[in-house]
Amino acid sequence: MGIRAGLLNEVIVIYKPNYQVNEFGEKVQTYEKKYTTRANVEHTSGNRTIENQEIFYGYKKAFRIRSYVPVVENDIVEYDSKRYRIMTIDNKIKINNEKIILTELINE
Repeated sequence: MGIRAGLLNEVIVIYKPNYQVNEFGEKVQTYEKKYTTRANVEHTSGNRTIENQEIFYGYKKAFRIRSYVPVVENDIVEYDSKRYRIMTIDNKIKINNEKIILTELINE
């Protein structure tokens, strides 16, 4: 028994990091679109912190996706025009044929 298709009601985009050297010899990180898929999104927690003398609302979300989606820990998830850093990926392949991606909002 797997995750029901009706629960996958949100679209997410997965980006992979690329490193390039610019004209000054600096290593610059960019992101390349890797995969677009549907997911079940769950808000897990949130808090208010002060980072770099500004108020930042750090939210954590869990994304349930199909097990075949190619995602690794150093990828970035974009949802609702916001980018999230992957904290862990929980493979539930044997139980529900799904992956649960636990993330936190990136302060950009």
